[in-house]
Amino acid sequence: MRRSCRGWSSARAPGGCASSAAATTLVDTTYIDNAAQAHFDAFEHLAPGAACAGKAYFISNGEPKPMGELLNALLAAAGAPPVRKHLSFKAAYRIGAACERLWPLLRLRGEPPMTRFLAEQLSTTHWYSMEPARRDFGYVPPVSFDEGITRLKAAWQGAGVIT
Repeated sequence: MRRSCRGWSSARAPGGCASSAAATTLVDTTYIDNAAQAHFDAFEHLAPGAACAGKAYFISNGEPKPMGELLNALLAAAGAPPVRKHLSFKAAYRIGAACERLWPLLRLRGEPPMTRFLAEQLSTTHWYSMEPARRDFGYVPPVSFDEGITRLKAAWQGAGVIT
């Protein structure tokens, strides 16, 4: 499997950086209302001997997206410019290792803009089948990814985070 890094959001490094291979790195998200709804759905079906009793489930929006598309949607909601530059996984991982060593030595505040863990996460596909949740307690996400992004932007605007 070829690894790529689509990371360093514009919020951390103006202009951002990403890999052109990130189109194959799929990630699914979960809007908070959907996570809550999944709990309610499971609770309504919970009874001794129920199909969902004693089981763990993956819950998400059920809309895996390329990492770059997901990050750029979040950045757009925050009013930040999209990620446009490219960086290989290997380079991001090495930069992460250097940042992890330098941050404490230089007594820099905050978190490093890149870590080895972040490079790994940004280059790894993260999505799973929700079929067991659909089958066992009828979970269907009520809020789509696009609607969630719209709500997030409105919440940030209402809180004065963005203008």
